[in-house]
Amino acid sequence: MVEQTVMVVGVSTFKGFHLARRLLKEGFDVVGIDDEGKYKTQIAKQRLYVLTHPRFHLVRTSLTQKANMRQVLTTYEPAHILLCAGPSKAYDGHLMERYERMKRYVSRQSKRVPVNSLITFDLPVEETRQSTSAIHLVTEDVYGPWDDESSIFSKAILAVDGGHRFVGAYASDIVNASHIDDVVESVVRLLRLLQSGVSPIGQYQIEASDYVQVQTLLADIGQLLHRPVRVSLPIRDPMFHEYDLPTLETLTGFHPSTSLYEGLKQVLDWYGAYQTMMKEGMSK
Repeated sequence: MVEQTVMVVGVSTFKGFHLARRLLKEGFDVVGIDDEGKYKTQIAKQRLYVLTHPRFHLVRTSLTQKANMRQVLTTYEPAHILLCAGPSKAYDGHLMERYERMKRYVSRQSKRVPVNSLITFDLPVEETRQSTSAIHLVTEDVYGPWDDESSIFSKAILAVDGGHRFVGAYASDIVNASHIDDVVESVVRLLRLLQSGVSPIGQYQIEASDYVQVQTLLADIGQLLHRPVRVSLPIRDPMFHEYDLPTLETLTGFHPSTSLYEGLKQVLDWYGAYQTMMKEGMSK
């Protein structure tokens, strides 16, 4: 099967980074779009460093730079575009604005060379329900190595490791845990399907592979870190959200299956190595 060029917009984001790494391993050429935004975190900058690869092309620009974006699309002629969002300072209106901009670029480019698919992540469900021009993927609480400090998993790890109080959550709240490898595998299988000529436009949910209460999440992290978890969070009626969407599994046949314990172990192995790297870097 002939590999194609994939453009990842927001390549330094958590999902964008992992998608780009996997696609490079699969033999795709990857064009990463990312700007020099002043809000970019240290870990986002480090992700870009890790992405060094002969088939990876980083373009420092943003969707607001019309001339740059048009030139990039003309130069690389991507067959697929993945629109990824960061941990957000971005409110829903900004996410939709990025999507509308990207849609216009795709429409213009397709008059020259067809763009086979535009795939988005976690846009407002109600605002994209009637979409006929993209594949909109909805994920749950995604976690994995190289995660952002703003995710509930990273906050829980930092709290347990530092012996701090975990704030902003209730013991009975449900975490819909999706390991990043399962999300990436789902998307890679979707791209393979698209390469075969199938064009499934619409909304699809990438299901969580595990569900756990916040207090149990803290206990599991404590066990893996060999740290006591003395925090007793307040209780409220469990909050569990569900999307009325078809699952991506119905198309790809892949069901996310990484257990929370297995996924947390991967994250904590990375977390330990990352903390060591940061300490050694600061001491030089």
